[in-house]
Amino acid sequence: MLRLLAVAVLSLASLSAQAQIAHANFDTLVYANGTSMGGPNLMLAMRTQVPTGFTATRVEVFTGEGTGANTVALWSHDATNNQPLAPLGSGSWQMSFTNTWQGAPLTTPVALTSSQDIWVVWSCQNGSQASTQGNGAGGASYRGSTNGGVSWTGPFSGTQWKFRIWSGPAGHYEVFGAGCQGGAGIPRLSWFGLPRTGSSFNVQLDSALPSTVALLTVGDSNTTANGLPLPLSLAALGAPNCSLLTSFPVTLTAGVDVTGQSVITLSIPANPSVVGFQLFNQWFCLDLAANAFGFTASNGGAAVVGG
Repeated sequence: MLRLLAVAVLSLASLSAQAQIAHANFDTLVYANGTSMGGPNLMLAMRTQVPTGFTATRVEVFTGEGTGANTVALWSHDATNNQPLAPLGSGSWQMSFTNTWQGAPLTTPVALTSSQDIWVVWSCQNGSQASTQGNGAGGASYRGSTNGGVSWTGPFSGTQWKFRIWSGPAGHYEVFGAGCQGGAGIPRLSWFGLPRTGSSFNVQLDSALPSTVALLTVGDSNTTANGLPLPLSLAALGAPNCSLLTSFPVTLTAGVDVTGQSVITLSIPANPSVVGFQLFNQWFCLDLAANAFGFTASNGGAAVVGG
């Protein structure tokens, strides 16, 4: 990992500002397990007032137990009707099934002023884990929409909605692509934490064949590997339904436990020059009965290093 970052040539200029959570509600790992989001086409809007001025660069909610595209956004406040007025900035990501803080960088950073009322709006996957700690004090006023924000239900209260708004280059991780069938299902890659300088994050695996071993690629591309275009079918190697999704200059080995799970912790050096660098991951799981290749493959993971 360190060798890969040391030789990286960044295509983006490094951002000097330190990333930080500038405003949050119920910023913990505690959540109401078993509470899911409704839908379809649900937009959940949570009203909040920022205590100080800052430029918002990333929005997160606490969710999982689903896959597919999610969108987060900041909306201005309609004081007359006490509802979202218009989007200020948004971003989208492919969510992971693991319950954790997930979100997206805003495609256009949003400058917020002290005591400004805004709405954190989450366009969620139906049936995914609700970003709530429970019911009780401190819950944000919220509304819902199923027609793209043309009209809103509510307002409602009493739910302790969880969200985080970042400033600075916070980093990012999301999943992409698809894995292939093995003896214990289709191996799934997920993550916990953000790739940021001077810290570490976990790349996780489940649904692998229990009590075996797995390999994790750490690459710098999801478009080419050794001059070959990606994704690359592994049919020629005897795995017709599996694909290589990442380059693999670094490959790490981990044991798979009796539940079919594994995890590798990746550390990012405390060097601001690596901010903006992209990393790509994929698990390959030993499964001799699955195909002639003897391995199954997971979906892919894409990271952008933050500061």
